[in-house]
Amino acid sequence: TGDCGPLPNITHAKPRGDTKQQQSFSVGSTVTYSCVPGYTKRPFLSDTIQCLPNSRWSSLPEFCGRSCPRPPSVSFAAISPQDQTQNFYAVNTTVRYICRQGFENTTDQPPTSTCLDNLTWTKVPELCQKKSCGIPANPEHGQVITDDHLLGGRASVVCDHG
Repeated sequence: TGDCGPLPNITHAKPRGDTKQQQSFSVGSTVTYSCVPGYTKRPFLSDTIQCLPNSRWSSLPEFCGRSCPRPPSVSFAAISPQDQTQNFYAVNTTVRYICRQGFENTTDQPPTSTCLDNLTWTKVPELCQKKSCGIPANPEHGQVITDDHLLGGRASVVCDHG
């Protein structure tokens, strides 16, 4: 019967369970690896090797990489739907933001954040400003007092004397 011998070394990963001491594996055996701390499994890549009929281990793509945590959340914008679904953010990945309701973009560029080499995100530029509600009209026999015409601003109405 075929035998594959000891497990191969996989970059930034170690075999799960107590198989790492085992010196021989029969044809058809499979072993699953886990990423070492500081590394995250890349989506859609296999993490399992198999002992093939030619007594060699199947090869694996490099499935562990360094990933930033989830991108920062900010009050003025939300992460774009395309970037929201990711669960792996490699170094140099840039995510785009969309201004939240009540905010409008002040430029033709969307706010973005980029995963840096130290696995932190760049600061999201505040390109979304609160929308203006316009200057409120004075009611009959009174006046509106406010210095904030933007979303969330408050105004006081003061009635004329009498």
